[in-house]
Amino acid sequence: MQNQVKTNTRLAFIQFIFSTFFSKKELIDETKDFQNYFYKLSIPSTKSNKETVMNFNKNYFNKLSMIYLEFLKKNDAEKIINPLINFDRKFKNWSIINKSIILAIFSEIELTKRDKIKILINDYFDISKSLISKKEIGMINAITDKYINEKEKN
Repeated sequence: MQNQVKTNTRLAFIQFIFSTFFSKKELIDETKDFQNYFYKLSIPSTKSNKETVMNFNKNYFNKLSMIYLEFLKKNDAEKIINPLINFDRKFKNWSIINKSIILAIFSEIELTKRDKIKILINDYFDISKSLISKKEIGMINAITDKYINEKEKN
């Protein structure tokens, strides 16, 4: 799969997770609805007066969505993330976009080979540059590093 398509799929994955915070549907149904609505959707570009087509790999998106469902079934995100935080703002008080980004990263780490994790994280941080501040990216980076180190110990 081309790098840009994979990046676009990860962006769609973050957007999907973000949307689930507002939905009362089952995640399986939400996955189908998201794909049906957003795949090849033409959206205004922030960089020009042109429109951009939202293009992502449906198979990879499904794979990410399924691993996200499994991750949520097996884990309580707050119980994983809060011990990794060295400041007062606990996970439940984070912005939804920050939650979405870190949940996307943690989910995809579950299916990524160890030698490819750095590439995965760099791609998510490149995506995040257009969504959140550098300070927030730094916070997510620090927590992700701690998470990976804890996983390697176990």
